[in-house]
Amino acid sequence: MRRITRFLLLPLVALLTLSAGSAAVALGPVPAQVPAAAPVLKLDVPSQQAAMDRLSFMVGRWLGTGWVLTGSGTRQEFIESETVRRVVSGTVLSVEGEGRDKADPRRVVHSALAVVNFNDSTQQYRWEAFSQGYVSVVTPEVGTNRFVWSLQTPSSTVRYTLTFTATTWHEIGEVSTDGQQTWRQNFQMDLRRIG
Repeated sequence: MRRITRFLLLPLVALLTLSAGSAAVALGPVPAQVPAAAPVLKLDVPSQQAAMDRLSFMVGRWLGTGWVLTGSGTRQEFIESETVRRVVSGTVLSVEGEGRDKADPRRVVHSALAVVNFNDSTQQYRWEAFSQGYVSVVTPEVGTNRFVWSLQTPSSTVRYTLTFTATTWHEIGEVSTDGQQTWRQNFQMDLRRIG
């Protein structure tokens, strides 16, 4: 086994040496002193875990239905599944969702991934959501069995309000185009805990 590893490493080292030499010729001389990497920030893991405990009501597998108003104003109904897990030693929640067309459940109409963590330096939660080619990074409001996140676009504010019981997840999406004076609902989900 030792001989096999050595034989596999030798061509790799030769390749890296040749690549580095080519890069040095093409890009100029390699600096004599490579700058040190930035120090790694060590955060208070127990503090983060305790903050994430406040979101335990979200953890689980969820299934249900929902609707969204499309750009043309028609209402599209979907079947939704959500999986929320604690990861990274309980310091992060991952939220994975998938919606399928209620009329044709083989067709996926949306999928999303979000992560939530707590920064003990700023004492704030951070919500980072990925959906349909968009990335949203916001500071959510966390309450008792309640989670609210919103984002600002050039022409509107979009807000999602999630409320939970031990067995249910109710979520609405709203949009305001007048500086948050009035809101119009454009999304709703009603899920039940299945695991």
